[in-house]
Amino acid sequence: MAGINTAGEARAREAGRDTDGPWARDPAIEPWSNRALIHPAARALLPAAIRLGIPPNLVTACGLLLGLAAALAYARWQAPLMALAGFALMLGWHVADGLDGMLARATGRASATGRLLDGLADYLVFIAVYAALAFSFEPAGPAVALACAAGAGHAVQAAFYEAQRATWARRAAGQFTAPRRTQAGGLPEAFYNRAEQLLGNRSTALDTELARAGPAERARLLAAWQQAARPHLRQLGLLSANGRTAAIAIACLLGSPTWFWLWEIVALSALMAAKWAALLKAESRLLAGVREDDRAHQPEGAP
Repeated sequence: MAGINTAGEARAREAGRDTDGPWARDPAIEPWSNRALIHPAARALLPAAIRLGIPPNLVTACGLLLGLAAALAYARWQAPLMALAGFALMLGWHVADGLDGMLARATGRASATGRLLDGLADYLVFIAVYAALAFSFEPAGPAVALACAAGAGHAVQAAFYEAQRATWARRAAGQFTAPRRTQAGGLPEAFYNRAEQLLGNRSTALDTELARAGPAERARLLAAWQQAARPHLRQLGLLSANGRTAAIAIACLLGSPTWFWLWEIVALSALMAAKWAALLKAESRLLAGVREDDRAHQPEGAP
């Protein structure tokens, strides 16, 4: 029995390193809330989950229930204790959301279906919370319209954020071609994957340069890109689910969920646009430097 526990703990340590398939989640771009709270809590629960043989999809389902309970609490957000309860339940959902992936990797159960279920649970939680907040207004019509607009912005912002994180992870792993996602959910997942690709997770001219460069030049170019991109990706943590969870609670405690929806529609959209432009500019500057170096090393008289 001790051998089984030791093996389980070893798998837990390996899975708890924030890996995603072959690509490691770099703490340099992870939101501080993941580094300080969510992932440590999930890692603490992982050995017990392995020993008990809990399926990862069951953890996903439990997380979804916590998220739906948060929506019920937020339906009475006018009471500060209920708003705080909603916040606490959403934190529990985030821990479960981290644990299911760690557990899937530790037990060899990671799959496209699991990824789909995890993504659906994420969206269902936010849809439930947005609906609970919107229908708490009387009349509900204007709030519902505002929540729908914020939800549309949420979908685009989340796809952009995940695309940029995926680009960082694959380049750090030496992968300079954006892979095709394995699809398990039909048209909705195909639409999401396409949006993610359009919003950044695709091969670019910088990937071409990284692929053709020699080892030393590739390392230099990659390090330069990471140095330029890192601060922007860390600031994009406001687009993460964690950032929205905190913003919802703060808006309710300040007196109205309307503040959150306006934050999402105006401020987060502006942040996404600014950081998208900054990341594109960083790549353009690196490519311009590469072209200057190429010209400098051309023999005299070469075209």
